[in-house]
Amino acid sequence: MSNLKDLLSRSRERPILLIVPTEKEASQIASALNARQFPGPDVFPFEEVPVSFFVRKRRIETLWSLLNEDQKLVVASLYSVSRFTLPVESLKSLSKRFRRGERFVDAFYLQNLGYERSYLVRSGGEFSIRGDIIDVFPPIYERPIRIELFGNSIEDIRSFDVISQTSTGKLEEFTLLPAREYVCENHDYDTIVGKVGSNGTIFDYADFEILLVDADRCFEEFAKLERQIREFLSDEQYEEYRKYSGLSLVELQRKLQSAREVQLDLQELEYSEKKGSLLQVPIVDEEELNVGDLVVHEKYGIGIFEAVRPVTNALGTKEYIVIRYEDATIYVPVERLDKIHKYIGDPDVKIDRVHGGTWKRRLDRVKEDLKRKIAELVDIYMKRQEVKGLGLVGDFEMERRFAETFPYVETHDQSIAIQEVLEDLASDHPMDRLLCGDAGYGKTEVALRAAFRCVVSGKQVALLVPTTVLARQHYKTFKQRMEPFGVSVALLDRSVSKSERNRIIEDLRAGKIDVVIGTSALLSDSVKFSDLGLVIIDEEQNFGVEQKEAFKRIRLNVNVLSMSATPIPRTLHMAMNGMRDMSVLTTPPLGRLPVVTYVARYDDRLVRGAILREFNRGGQVIYVHNRIEDLREVYEKICRLVPEARVVMAHGQMPMRKLTEAVRNFYERKADVIVCTSIMQNGIDVPSANTIIVDDAHRYGLAQLYQLRGRVGRSDKRAFAYFLFDSELSPSASKRLQVIREFSGPGSGLRIALKDMEIRGIGTIFGFEQHGNVNAIGLNMYLQILNEELKHSLHAEPYERVDVEIEGVPGTFYIPEDFIENEMERLRTYRRMASCENLKSLDELRAELRDRFGELPEQVEQLIDLFKIRLMAIQRNVKKIIFDETTLKIYAENGSLKLRGKFVYNEKEKTYLLYNVSPEKCLSLLKKIFLKD
Repeated sequence: MSNLKDLLSRSRERPILLIVPTEKEASQIASALNARQFPGPDVFPFEEVPVSFFVRKRRIETLWSLLNEDQKLVVASLYSVSRFTLPVESLKSLSKRFRRGERFVDAFYLQNLGYERSYLVRSGGEFSIRGDIIDVFPPIYERPIRIELFGNSIEDIRSFDVISQTSTGKLEEFTLLPAREYVCENHDYDTIVGKVGSNGTIFDYADFEILLVDADRCFEEFAKLERQIREFLSDEQYEEYRKYSGLSLVELQRKLQSAREVQLDLQELEYSEKKGSLLQVPIVDEEELNVGDLVVHEKYGIGIFEAVRPVTNALGTKEYIVIRYEDATIYVPVERLDKIHKYIGDPDVKIDRVHGGTWKRRLDRVKEDLKRKIAELVDIYMKRQEVKGLGLVGDFEMERRFAETFPYVETHDQSIAIQEVLEDLASDHPMDRLLCGDAGYGKTEVALRAAFRCVVSGKQVALLVPTTVLARQHYKTFKQRMEPFGVSVALLDRSVSKSERNRIIEDLRAGKIDVVIGTSALLSDSVKFSDLGLVIIDEEQNFGVEQKEAFKRIRLNVNVLSMSATPIPRTLHMAMNGMRDMSVLTTPPLGRLPVVTYVARYDDRLVRGAILREFNRGGQVIYVHNRIEDLREVYEKICRLVPEARVVMAHGQMPMRKLTEAVRNFYERKADVIVCTSIMQNGIDVPSANTIIVDDAHRYGLAQLYQLRGRVGRSDKRAFAYFLFDSELSPSASKRLQVIREFSGPGSGLRIALKDMEIRGIGTIFGFEQHGNVNAIGLNMYLQILNEELKHSLHAEPYERVDVEIEGVPGTFYIPEDFIENEMERLRTYRRMASCENLKSLDELRAELRDRFGELPEQVEQLIDLFKIRLMAIQRNVKKIIFDETTLKIYAENGSLKLRGKFVYNEKEKTYLLYNVSPEKCLSLLKKIFLKD
């Protein structure tokens, strides 16, 4: 039997196909050997969810590189190479290179290649068509491709960014490949089955030298997986699977007759888990409107959004937002969409009356309450600014070496947050920074860099967490990363013996411990530090009242970094600039995939299948049952259901020794399944756990379900979440489960949590609860008032929102449906136009629309001109612009506008009047006055 390293070290002309027993080993070996992995499907046959695009992308990329003879080493499991794929000739004939001036294909062709049509291209395998603009995301590219047509010919080719949807660079050509391995003229199953029967395998793509690692185990794993698939399929399904999905065991053995068995010790390999970019998170529109949503108009209060309706009259055509109130229906021009906000608050709130004044009284009450609370907050922060900081500058070389031990690629947000924290620590004032980020978005790494800076500057660090389980998780991480650099890390929680506790306290006082991690026990009067430089508080909102009061005292004297998984609205983040330092992590780690979410009635067969799927790909499963009294029964049932798996149990009332042992076994992968209460909800990070099953899911709140799902999907593996229920669901429980199922992609945390978590997030930042005020006027209106009050407090002068009314100006000011077909996207564009604060941002938005949708129609050009006129009028202190039949009236204050010629000035009303203006010339005249056109 040959040694693999010796074989690979020799120069070879033929490509090598290295076959290993499992997908996990294939991933590790491919990473260690810098080779390409050819992965197997990450779902069972006949499941509702398709194979993830990440797997499809890797498989097609591998086939394409083999076809082009630029791949020397491919690593795959035996099951993966047995699966049918596109025949060589099919891939050749279906792959086309396109250049400028050539004719492009239509939607039907793209769908036949396996591409899915969507309005916006966000991920691989999607395409969209908007007029003469076609976006498509082929599997061999890291960015999607934008094709601009002139007639049927390609005029321009560009790559673009999936977040901003704007072009990033021009291309001379691109290659369009199939998005799936099975393609057909129709989309019915019978046609697909017919096509698959003639499909090829990876063996057809090259004259491989085939190497087999541990041949006996390869065939054992293959046979085991086949047995499990047989168990879960009906006779009819299994017959179709056996005939059309891949090579049989006999056929596979025939293909491997010439294979050479090799030895490989996984322990000798050094494989990096650093990931490349695959998925990016779209910016969440916090004000996304749908018909039927509750909305808040700044003047009239809470109503129901009923429609977007075009209205044509003698002046032209405009689109209006129709809002129904208890006593009236109002029409709001789309250019005033900035006056309307989505209502987020009490779902049972009553809509307002347009007449009566109740809305204004409610609004005034909230404003007064906010003024009082913000004044207190400003006073605290002003006192803090008088305290002298520690000026921790660290050791550049040691910090660089420490940063290199981070096993992943930093996200953009992480890099910024790390820089901000290090600058705070080096400054003249104590740090008090809030670090917000979704579960698994990288807050711990920011904390590690901050802690290391303090330690190399000669200071001690305390990390406070709300639970013992989370304390042990952090202790393990900090110890693993820091001890190689000579940093002493200790754990102080209720699991520590009395003698050990006393020793740790003494060592802290003597300065022998650099970093201590623990629960509220760290706040005990008996715990004294030699030279404390930084306190890190994880999930501060989960501590009790006494602990929070202690945190207030700590903040006056020492650097504090608070971490929270509660999403924070962008508007609030911007408002806090200058008062409370915040860093927000909104970008998921590179390679993160959406979690596939199932909501279903509990079924033993479903649970066994979910656990086995994860077990077979070398992963782990979290099973959550939140009643301690019958947790053991559930544990025993799971043991019976899946005897192949190693199962442990954990809950908060277990003896600490047993709890610690169970959790440690799961972390160290000595267990495949952990059956536990929601003790795993906060902050537990096990990248190999990629399936979570929650029974009695209807008993949980939306925020809990969301955070539980955040425990999985923390790697580049497809993750699964099962929310199961037994009894009939109440309407509210059904709605919660429907929401958690619909929003499963990265960035969905903000959507899901807007009411339940962001309202709490305001308390996280300010230290006071605001549910009543938020429910009274809605979260978005509340944030606007909060912004205004903060600006007033920070600048010590009244803050007045400046606006201008434009009425009666003739023109066609709207976005036609044939330009932006999607109503939600049109509304989003209207709001973005209304929110632009200068001409430059409007010009940038215009360029973006041209890039994404093609040439702007006259209606959109006129609409942008109207917004530009409004902006310049605000700068000139103009209050109103009114066109009345043939008279143009411009109301201006403070002599800021000087109009001469035929204009007549009314001193009493501060108004310029121009008579005999024809309607068709009104807009061009206003452009000449305000835009110098």
